Formats: sequence, structure tokens, C-alpha cells
Amino acid sequence: MNDTAASADHRSRLLDALTLVLTDRAYSEVTIADIVARARVSRRTFYEQFENKDACLLALCERLSEQILGLIAAGYDPMADWVEQLNRVTDTYLQALQMQPTLVRTLYIELMQLGAAGLAVRRRISQRFAMFLIMQVELARLREPGKRSLSPALATAIVGGVNELILQAIEEDRASRLSDMAPTVSEFVQAVLKSLEPSTT
Repeated sequence: MNDTAASADHRSRLLDALTLVLTDRAYSEVTIADIVARARVSRRTFYEQFENKDACLLALCERLSEQILGLIAAGYDPMADWVEQLNRVTDTYLQALQMQPTLVRTLYIELMQLGAAGLAVRRRISQRFAMFLIMQVELARLREPGKRSLSPALATAIVGGVNELILQAIEEDRASRLSDMAPTVSEFVQAVLKSLEPSTT
């Protein structure tokens, strides 16, 4: 294994280790010793990848968002009915999150306690999902030229609204039942996207 591959493997193992550790204890109780023990690497290897424990958590947030977007994109059918497609995307997103309730709670709650760095990662993740929505609307406009584009501001508002619903569910100890929100989330997003359709009057 060359140096680049070895570095990628160590990074992945450390992120996997943090994920596992977070199923056992709160993030505030997690130590770097816990992470390296689960990853079976040295502390030196940890510091070659991450400056500190918070940097490892931030990287885990980024990886989770990329994984979920990958799941959504893999199941996306641009030729399907847009309402059916919206429901499918919503279900995929919420089910992916609820499969890891403890991790999701950590990422939603602890991330915002990491100051500017946490806020920056949250914004990048939100923008990633907003851009996904914008691209899906643009694909729909190829079939329905009269439909208006989804603006970045409106896409961000959609993502922010969904995130607030998820945060509320987490605070109410419903992180393992996020898919129960699918009808509400679909209704909300559908109402916004319908506003982009051309007027019939």
C-alpha cells in the first residue's frame, strides 16, 4: 500500500472508530485514546490526520453528508413523476439518518458547539444539499420549460426548514423515528416546488 492509500485508510478507520465510540458515550466524554484504540492505530497516526478531536468530528460530518447524498443520487430517477421522486428522496434521506440516531444527534447538537469551524461545516453541508435541489429542478425544467428555477436562497430555506424539523425530533428523542416525518417534509418541499410552476391563469 502506498503512502496515499495508507493515509486514506487511516483516515477512514479513525472516522469509523469515532462513529463506533459515539454509540457508547457522549461526545464530551470521548477521548483521542478511545478513538485510536477502536481504530487500532497510534496517537501519532491520529495527529497525522487530524489536529484534534473536534477536527475528526467535523470530518465525520462531512463524510456522512456525502454518503447520504450518494444514496439519494443513486436512487434518483430524473424521468420519474416529480412528486413520486420527492417522496422517494425524502424517505431515503430520513431513513439514512435514523439508522444512526446516536451519531445524528451528536452531529446535529455537538456540531453547533464547535464555534466558527462547526458553523462553516454546517453551511457547506447545507449548501451541498441546496445545490442538489437546484440541480433537480433544472433537470425538471428540461421537460417543463415553463417552470421557474429554484433560487439559491429558496433552496437554502428548504434545507434549513427540514433541518429544523430534524433538530426538533432529535431534541424530543425521536431520532430513531425520523422517517415518521416523511409526509410532513414532503408536503413542505412540495408546496415550495409547486410555487415554481407556471401560473394557469
